[in-house]
Amino acid sequence: MKSSPSRRVLKERVLKDDRICLFRDADKEDAKRIVAYINSIAGESDYLSFGRDELTLSEEAERQIIASFKEQANSLMAVAECEDKLIGLITMQGGSKQRINHWAEIALSVSKPYWGMGIGKTLIELAFEHAQSSGITRIGLKVRSDNDRARCLYSKLGFEIEGTLKRYMRIGDEYFDFYQMGRDVKSLSSEENK
Repeated sequence: MKSSPSRRVLKERVLKDDRICLFRDADKEDAKRIVAYINSIAGESDYLSFGRDELTLSEEAERQIIASFKEQANSLMAVAECEDKLIGLITMQGGSKQRINHWAEIALSVSKPYWGMGIGKTLIELAFEHAQSSGITRIGLKVRSDNDRARCLYSKLGFEIEGTLKRYMRIGDEYFDFYQMGRDVKSLSSEENK
């Protein structure tokens, strides 16, 4: 699998089925593929905060979103790619004001056929690495309270439940709670000072 010279590969993993997965920074060239990926995963699960055909991003709007992540040192947008297909996405957006620029919120998705293959774990580890190098000391996320698979992964990676967002999501007439989870991240500079 080849990656464009302008695309920075962050990690490469061999999956359980021996396919190779590349993890890299998202770039503007990915805009069309990210829009298609988001629309695809929207129909795979009800755990996401959006449903099928709910996000109507244009390719140009997605390009601008990607550019905004690249402009912020404390933010990251990375993709997982297998056999030239996007199979995972993580965004980590840091605070924009001085008093909260040490804090970031992540959002993670993995295409359902790739659940349980370590894609989500690797994407979160990339977020930790980026956090350490960019001064982020705290990461938060939201997860639907009945999404046991995701909650288990986040817990294994050190996230703790910090609160409950009651009736945060509604699908039809049914409401779902979400957990706000968080964890501290040591910055590289604090590690170097030890």
